Amino acid sequence: MKTKELSKQVDEEAARLASMPAWRRDIMKKKLDEEKKEEERAKKEKESEEKTEQERLRTLGYDESKLAPWQRQIILKKGDIAKQ
Repeated sequence: MKTKELSKQVDEEAARLASMPAWRRDIMKKKLDEEKKEEERAKKEKESEEKTEQERLRTLGYDESKLAPWQRQIILKKGDIAKQ
């Protein structure tokens, strides 16, 4: 499903870029590349944050698979307060 959406998006970008002059196409490509890098960086940052939360829960002795999202938040907040 995601591959279809991704390929459709790539096709749309290619069609849009093909109708532009070369100088403008270069500028747009650079902009799109920067946006993709930013999205990847944000995704990696979010994944690392989730990983640290999971590790904190494990060190506190909780099984994350048995916790509801609201329970996770409360436990992590209590851990932050205790550290301060």
